[in-house]
Amino acid sequence: MEKKGIAIACRMDSERAIKLAKRIFEFLIKKGEVVYPETRIAPKILPHSGKDLKEMSSNDIKFLISIGGDGTLLRVANGLPQNDPYEPPPIFGVNIGSIGFLDESNERVVFKDLIPLLNGEYNIEKCSKITPYIVKENDEIKLNNALNEILIVSSKHSKVLQVSVRVNGVFLNRSYLDGVIISTSTGSTAYNLSAGGSIITPNTEIMQITPLNSFARSGLRPMVLPIESEIEIELLRPRLNAKIVVDGQQIIKNIQPNSLIRIRKANSETHLIRLSKNLYENYFKRIRKKIIGTVRVPLDDSPEE
Repeated sequence: MEKKGIAIACRMDSERAIKLAKRIFEFLIKKGEVVYPETRIAPKILPHSGKDLKEMSSNDIKFLISIGGDGTLLRVANGLPQNDPYEPPPIFGVNIGSIGFLDESNERVVFKDLIPLLNGEYNIEKCSKITPYIVKENDEIKLNNALNEILIVSSKHSKVLQVSVRVNGVFLNRSYLDGVIISTSTGSTAYNLSAGGSIITPNTEIMQITPLNSFARSGLRPMVLPIESEIEIELLRPRLNAKIVVDGQQIIKNIQPNSLIRIRKANSETHLIRLSKNLYENYFKRIRKKIIGTVRVPLDDSPEE
């Protein structure tokens, strides 16, 4: 049986990412590993044949190293095969950006972290995804799966949408608003959090509806729903198109009034590599370090008498 390889993907617009990718490539080769750079970066690493993301599955790839930030990891996750008989390979994120919440390592410690990784000493965080469909008559046009969120916004920044929201076929609300975010638990710490949504632990199987600047009196409020729910958003305002943005990667413009957008759980997952034995400990450590921070409060702090 042919030995499984390790894939490498990185940001193309970052010299730091490309240089680190080359160093990781050379490190893995010295360890006797079979390494597949993503096709588009292969010429920048070595005169080496690459492999497209859509060709990578867990059948021949042990894991994939994503070098960049959360945007790179999202691109990689959505570029891997979605309906393959085999699961996509797990992703090990290496951050060279600012926050990199989804990433497990960084350029300072990556070579130390690769040792347990090569020994198989890691856990898998399973992340559900969601899929948007544009409904025309009785046909559904499937868009890309989202690991983080699906954003529906007005095509004109100065004009608000009017939308009708249904959950499992039941009417929920009709609102004027700038847009709507439908996020996963993984995406709860991204745009959703900035818009006032809740932080949800990644093993919680949910979808979250978060409005953007809804009109005060009749406005939609943030809501957490089971991941098996089906959400329908209908565009009601005449002469005002909308656009759909999937994970900040895929943008579909000029969605016309009276269009229906349907969102369901995707039929594939993304698997992220975590080096901690305890996934909760790993998650809350990243939350403290990268999202909410900590305040040093003296243990003997007491109120004034």
